Amino acid sequence: MATFRDPMAKILIALGGNALLQNGDERTYEQQRDRAYSALNLMKDILGKEDVVITHGNGPQVGDIMSRNQQNDGLPPAMPVHASGAMSQGLIGEMLLESYDRVRTESGIGKLASVIITRTVVDPGDPAFKNPSKPVGKSFSAEEAKLLVKEKGWKMSETERGWRRVVPSPFPMDILEKDIVQNTLISGFLPICTGGGGIPVSKNGNSFNGVDAVIDKDLASAVLAYLLEMDQLVILTDVNNVFINYGKADQKALGSITVSEARKYYDQGQFGKGSMGPKVRAAITFLEHGGKSAMIGNLSEALKVVKGESGTIITAE
Repeated sequence: MATFRDPMAKILIALGGNALLQNGDERTYEQQRDRAYSALNLMKDILGKEDVVITHGNGPQVGDIMSRNQQNDGLPPAMPVHASGAMSQGLIGEMLLESYDRVRTESGIGKLASVIITRTVVDPGDPAFKNPSKPVGKSFSAEEAKLLVKEKGWKMSETERGWRRVVPSPFPMDILEKDIVQNTLISGFLPICTGGGGIPVSKNGNSFNGVDAVIDKDLASAVLAYLLEMDQLVILTDVNNVFINYGKADQKALGSITVSEARKYYDQGQFGKGSMGPKVRAAITFLEHGGKSAMIGNLSEALKVVKGESGTIITAE
């Protein structure tokens, strides 16, 4: 039975896609569950001793769900994008719960975990809705893409993998279940939530309805972190540091920088839009809303990243 106790360090840990799948992995349930176990086992000392909230990505998983949806000839109708995101939260949640239970039992951690299906509020007037840019689902030929535009009204874009459906990626404004997450944390449990950036919803009268969009999971994690007044935002990925002049002869790994320095580099376009850019933007967002520090580092050194001994540390002024 969980008991109320004195507050400890409050840390939100955002797990990157490599927590469940790495290059060359089979996309089976068992493979992803084993990756989840490895990731959580790396963090067992943190999970047992600190107040932690875990968020996670869902890119490969929701992509697989949508690909199956798009191959539904003779089957029930496909689910919308927001519903596919909800499915991925449940799927990944099961993997993380099963893996955490194993870590908890082996390490003698008393804290139980709970997966919270989480919705993220977006503004229907967000400019992203006029310029869909996030590819989702399987690839199609140019001929198939034209037919889908005509029959389904999809927006399509040509990528390296062929023609793919693109949906908006609006900025997250609020997390509807934030109070539930907060109460779960205060009660001594480990909340797992905001998977894939949360299920995107917008206000419709007195209720909220799902919208077909994909929210950046690091930005949504930053918003949740400052809404919960967490002390630290830790973004775990597959690189050791944030770099400036990346890929050039004078590239430099960033150790400890201030949020104003991070903002300067971000405004200079130092970070890739589809890779490190959203992570740095998330760190800046968290710190500019009262956070104390943000860390970006390699999942394989999770404990060191949390302690500030590895990765890039961004601090408030």
